[in-house]
Amino acid sequence: MRASRSSNVVCEQQAKFVQERIVLVEKNFAEMCDIFGSLAKKTAGLRDKNDELSRAIKSYADSENVNQTLKVALTEFSSVLNSVGDYRDTQVKRLESKVTNELSQYDGICKHSREEVKATFSAREKELVRKRQLERIRERNPRNRQMITVAETELLKASAEVSRTMKGLEEQMNIFEKKKLEDVKSVLQDYVLIELSFHTKAIELFTRAFQDLQGINVEDDLEEFKDALRVPDSISRLDTVKRTSFRSSTPLGSLANLFTTPPRFRRSSDSGIARSSPQKERSAKSQSVDSLKKGIGESSESVEIEDFIDEESSYSSDEDFDRK
Repeated sequence: MRASRSSNVVCEQQAKFVQERIVLVEKNFAEMCDIFGSLAKKTAGLRDKNDELSRAIKSYADSENVNQTLKVALTEFSSVLNSVGDYRDTQVKRLESKVTNELSQYDGICKHSREEVKATFSAREKELVRKRQLERIRERNPRNRQMITVAETELLKASAEVSRTMKGLEEQMNIFEKKKLEDVKSVLQDYVLIELSFHTKAIELFTRAFQDLQGINVEDDLEEFKDALRVPDSISRLDTVKRTSFRSSTPLGSLANLFTTPPRFRRSSDSGIARSSPQKERSAKSQSVDSLKKGIGESSESVEIEDFIDEESSYSSDEDFDRK
């Protein structure tokens, strides 16, 4: 009896220990799976932002038409970022397949192990029930050998089931523990290799990108900018000549005299409207025409103004002739 009791205590302790191990593995593996999944998601977001940066720099390089060394360096840098994005995409896929998916399988594995422990506890409870039945029969019918024999047989069957279940549980837990150790080792090593592979390629690519950016020649690009900023001398001189010649060849007084009211239409301060003599009028108009011709004779834009003045002169002569 004492041996049986000690055996039962050992079985209970083993079952509880196994159950605690299963709960511990399930909790920690689920937490690691969530964190690795979040890491893969954030890495995918970083990959997308890297691609956006690559496109933005490529667009800048395409629109740059002055700084040639900057244009070349930006184009190469965009290509490097694009390659880094490809390696980061591979990193995300490997994290999901070799790390997250492997850890997520332990949800089902731990569930199956808990069922094994539950079956062990169920067999143990059945054994205890059979044992209590045997004790009651012995107390109530100590001379009924048939009932006692049947009860003892049922107890032996229950004990054998407990032993079989415990042995199966022990085997299953050995397999479970071994798989857990191998998977933890494999998953974490895969994670380290994934990170090493990406960062090795990233260091190589970013080293090349740094060398490409070193190729930006600030002095040459600055000279190209200054050359683009300067206006060609021929165009500048032509514009200056046109502006200064027109300003100097257009006397404000002559234009004012040309478009002022003729003296014959001016109001006299003595007696209302007074007409001027024809001789004085012709003399004043002739002086205005000569002065204006002299002022705009050198201008490249004086042809139309001279035609206007000649027409005005001929009109005035005809008017004087008619007046005579």
